[in-house]
Amino acid sequence: MAIGVKSGVPSAAANGKHGHTLISDGKFRQLYALTLKMRLLAEGEYPWLSGREAMLAGVAADLRVDDVVLLEPGVSGADVLRPDLPENLLKTPLHAEDALIEAVGRAAAARIRKSGAISVVFCTESMSRPVLHEARLLAIRGKLPLLFVERGNAEDGRSSSRRAIAPEQQMPSIAVDKHDVVAVYRVAHESIARAREGSGPTRMQCVEWQPAATARRRLPAGTDAVEQLETWLESRGLPAQQWRRQIMAEKGKDALAARQAGNGADGAVA
Repeated sequence: MAIGVKSGVPSAAANGKHGHTLISDGKFRQLYALTLKMRLLAEGEYPWLSGREAMLAGVAADLRVDDVVLLEPGVSGADVLRPDLPENLLKTPLHAEDALIEAVGRAAAARIRKSGAISVVFCTESMSRPVLHEARLLAIRGKLPLLFVERGNAEDGRSSSRRAIAPEQQMPSIAVDKHDVVAVYRVAHESIARAREGSGPTRMQCVEWQPAATARRRLPAGTDAVEQLETWLESRGLPAQQWRRQIMAEKGKDALAARQAGNGADGAVA
C-alpha cells in the first residue's frame, strides 16, 4: 500500500527555542501528534498499527507530497491516515514483492527525473529474501532514492554490522529502537536527506532495544511509544500534556463535525 505524504513543519535543521536539539519544537509537536493518533487508532478499529506507531510517525514526518510509502500487504484501513498523511493512496499490493517492485520503480523514475522524491518500503518477513536482496542491489547500484524500513531485534542489527559485505552490496544500515519516535525520526531525516541529494538508499532496522541499551540512552524502559515520547519531551521542558489536551480536543471537534455532516446527509436523503 502506498501513501504519498507531506510535511508542513519546518526542517529539523531549525534550532528548538530551548536550545537542546536541532529538531524544532514544531516538529516535536508534529511527531507527538502523529504518534498519538496512531496509538488511538491502534486501540480502536485498526489494531495492525499497534507497535508500529513510532516507525510510521518517525518516517512520515519529513516526507513530501510527491514521496511514496509502501506499507505491508494485507493491512486494512490505511485510508484513516489520510488527514495527516494526504494524497496518492494506492491499492494494497497482493503480494509483498509487489511493494518492492513498486518502490524500486518509483525510485528509479524519481532518479531519472531528478525530482528529489523518494520511496519508502516497509519490509516484511513474507518478502522473498532473493527478491529483497535484488531490490537492494538495484537501489545501491543505481543510487536510487529508497529507504528500506525493516523490523527485527537488537541482535539482528549487531549481527548485520559484523557480516562482511562486498563493496558493491553496501549501503548505510542503521539499527534503531522501534518504539523511540525521536530516534526513528533522526535516522529517517538523515536517510531521506541523503536520498534526495542523490546519495542512494539506506536500510533502517527497527529493533526491540535491550533494557541495558535503553538505560544507557537515558530513555524510559518499555515498549509504549507514546509514553516514551511524553517522558522525553517533558524532560526537555516541552508541554507534552498540553499538546495531548489540544490534540484530543481537535479530535473531538473533528468527530463532532463528521457526525453533524452525516446527520445532514441523512436528513437530505429523507
